Amino acid sequence: MKKILSVSLLTTSLLASSAGIIHAEDKSAKEPKLKQTVEYQQLQTLQTQTKELNTDLKAQGEKNKALWDSLRGDIPQEVLDAVKAAMTDLKPIREENKALTVQLKEAKQAKDKEEVASLKAEIEANHQTIEAKLSPIADQVAQVKEGKKNLKEPLAEVKPIRDAKKANKEEAQQLKQQIKDTVASAKEAFKSGDTAWQSSLNEAKDLTEQLNSLKSEILSQKVSIFEALQ
Repeated sequence: MKKILSVSLLTTSLLASSAGIIHAEDKSAKEPKLKQTVEYQQLQTLQTQTKELNTDLKAQGEKNKALWDSLRGDIPQEVLDAVKAAMTDLKPIREENKALTVQLKEAKQAKDKEEVASLKAEIEANHQTIEAKLSPIADQVAQVKEGKKNLKEPLAEVKPIRDAKKANKEEAQQLKQQIKDTVASAKEAFKSGDTAWQSSLNEAKDLTEQLNSLKSEILSQKVSIFEALQ
């Protein structure tokens, strides 16, 4: 009798537990998720527009690069890379020589012959180091210099547009971070049951609209640069 009663109680307990789980699952299923809200779906629509703009920006950027390369004289990328690497390596030595030149001028004014001789020797040693580094790639350096000369005029022509584009890109980067932070706040608020998630998502939508407007402007600037260089 006791055994039958024990089994009956166990069965009842299991049924109650199962009912509780099913009830909790039903309740969870009925609760809306953040991604199902109107605000979030509106944000996703704007983010789709952002992706489309990014695709257009990338395509126009490739067209612009090809045009710049042709104006520069179609210098092979390996030549550009080799010269850039050499110049990067030599930058600290060039900077040191600038500082030494200032010290040399001061030493000459002070009529310190010993200091003048010492500084001249240091500067000359640095010049020899620079020459040794650049001598093996002298032809490539000359090629890159000629390319830069070819770009001087077109660069000057589109400089105002490029400067404005650069400022827009910096602002766009700031907006992207703001959007990321605002969406994270909305998710946290929604998770904790705080209705502030709505205002956060609305703010994220406003920021995304601003971002898309900026990206459209950047695209227009890239097109203007392309047309000016043709």
